[in-house]
Amino acid sequence: EIGNNHEGSFKLAKKLIEKAAKAGVDAVKFQTFKTEKFVNDIDQLRYKRLKKFELSKEDFYKLSKFAKSKKLIFISTPLDIQSAIDLNKCVDYFKISSGDNNYFQLIEKVLSFKKPIIISTGLLDYLGIVDLLKVIKKRNFPMKKVFFLHCVSDYPVADKEANLISIKYLRDKFKMNIGYSDHTLGIEASIMAVAYGAKIIEKHFTIDKNYSNFRDHKLSADPKEMLKLVESVRRSSIMGGAYTKKISKNEKKNLKSMRRSLYAKIQINKGERITMDKIKLVRPFNSLSSNKIEDILNKKAKSLIKKSQPIYIKSI
Repeated sequence: EIGNNHEGSFKLAKKLIEKAAKAGVDAVKFQTFKTEKFVNDIDQLRYKRLKKFELSKEDFYKLSKFAKSKKLIFISTPLDIQSAIDLNKCVDYFKISSGDNNYFQLIEKVLSFKKPIIISTGLLDYLGIVDLLKVIKKRNFPMKKVFFLHCVSDYPVADKEANLISIKYLRDKFKMNIGYSDHTLGIEASIMAVAYGAKIIEKHFTIDKNYSNFRDHKLSADPKEMLKLVESVRRSSIMGGAYTKKISKNEKKNLKSMRRSLYAKIQINKGERITMDKIKLVRPFNSLSSNKIEDILNKKAKSLIKKSQPIYIKSI
């Protein structure tokens, strides 16, 4: 999430793409807007700052081309309908911000382009998400192309407010692709989100946390931190594995050395009854497993079983 951390500099935007690619990310995302269609000009301080941060549609076409030359997916968040129309020529995915996840007119315009859509769920509760889904399904938009991100719309998000278990809640409730948009300080929440089932991790990215007094730099990952985040997330994703419980391939190699078998503690003669004082349960696994002990107790030995020899079912 480069967002507006370029602060209106095309040169810096391009440099951020380059640094993001070196960090190993899959995609870069910007925000695209016409200030007058986004914020009221009565808020002069905010209006002037955002006006300064604007990039032209031509800039975004060039940035998209550059990102794709780095083998990155190019995404942007349109913050007005005209920007959505302009972006359709250059984005691979659209993103809807938490602030606009109830701006159904904008969402319906984006859905009309038939491209994958990522929607942050900050500022929404369960019923708000249900209403949002109704808008999406009304257009018969394929749900496999919709991704919801658990998000807390605070900057930065305090640890006690992150509520990462919401990722699992959303997965279980809606049976769809769920990710995480991280506004916490540091990268730990992004790594943990993978364990809860996040399929997308979005993290703000900056060239320098102290680049300016613009709020987003402080809660963003710098290039070094992003590299660590990507490596950790990919490792966490591998560790997550599949939604099942089975004996792994490498576990099978260890099974014989780690499991116990039934062995003769003393010599057991033919015709002699097998009792607990005559057997021992020790490694390695060789014959009968330790949970089969009831199958042989009080049975007569059919042949001689020497001390420390495994007890086979055929011997009983």
